[in-house]
Amino acid sequence: MPQDFQIYQPDDRFFKSAMSDPEVAKAYLLHFYPEISEIADFESLSLESSLSVRPSLKQFETDVVYRCRFKGEANEYFYFCLVFEHKSEPDKYIAVQIGFYIMELMFRMVKERGQNLEPVLPLIFYNGKKEWVPKRLPELFIEHPYFNIVKPYIPDFRFLYQDASRLAPEELVHLDLSYFRSVIMAMAFRYRQHLIFRYIEPIFEGALGKEKITAITTYILGVGERSEESFLQELNNTAFSIKPEVMSTLEQILERGRKEGLEKGLEKGLEKGLDKGIYKNRIFNLLKTTIRFPKLTGEELSDFTELDLPVVTTFLSVKSQKDAAALKKHILEDLLADIPVSNAEKGKLTNLIEQLS
Repeated sequence: MPQDFQIYQPDDRFFKSAMSDPEVAKAYLLHFYPEISEIADFESLSLESSLSVRPSLKQFETDVVYRCRFKGEANEYFYFCLVFEHKSEPDKYIAVQIGFYIMELMFRMVKERGQNLEPVLPLIFYNGKKEWVPKRLPELFIEHPYFNIVKPYIPDFRFLYQDASRLAPEELVHLDLSYFRSVIMAMAFRYRQHLIFRYIEPIFEGALGKEKITAITTYILGVGERSEESFLQELNNTAFSIKPEVMSTLEQILERGRKEGLEKGLEKGLEKGLDKGIYKNRIFNLLKTTIRFPKLTGEELSDFTELDLPVVTTFLSVKSQKDAAALKKHILEDLLADIPVSNAEKGKLTNLIEQLS
């Protein structure tokens, strides 16, 4: 993943955001679970609030919960929970988590709402690296010495389970053109990233509108295993129909990330009580070191100059544009903002920038 573009839980956030769109959830059921689609009245499909079982169990929070009427039945409904699992090490006890969801929903039906029980269907979506088949509760006890005796008393329920990482690209590319296809393909290639650029056209074709393009681009960038520069270069060398929109969106995302990283880096330096004079000297040292050792990486420059990595990587990004005026402006107005710079130092700065250009 790019070092200065970290997104907290990109898989979880992307899945939850996408599946909160009823059209995407509907397409998900239609494609993967046609037998459920046959009994569902999608006109009644409604997104419920996220279910948190108990405040003390914050990790047990469902991704997406929908309620839907049975087809042809005026007052008969069922729930389905879209649960996302993407850990490299799959959750051995996912059945316990799912059991909480089912029982909590049913408890609310009878105790809080006074309504009849409605079925709850658990759907697990997985896109982890390792092959995984989630165990049902009885399977967790199968090696217990008294399993045969206690088996009748162990709750048992099945999952509707989909492992996206094992889906063939040929199958995915033939999905109906929609945002659902974009989401599933992007997440299915999470650990097969060589396929992302091979299928970049079908991934983005269904992402109509800036919001969806931004979501797909942010996700791919957030889970990427390459640097920002190589990602941008490879994307630039790839031909596809909406390339200008994607490139524009990507550059905006990266610029926002750099600015946020730079601000955090500067704040961090000030929080450490770093003397402004010392900090200014380190900025000048950054320029001198870059001139003398042009092949040093951002991490090496950060270590050598004792400047935070976001400060260094942003400097290198501006430097790569080969625009001396822009680089000087960045140093004076961003890196050295609110720090006095004498005329002699400005002359020295101009000389260093000329050597860098």
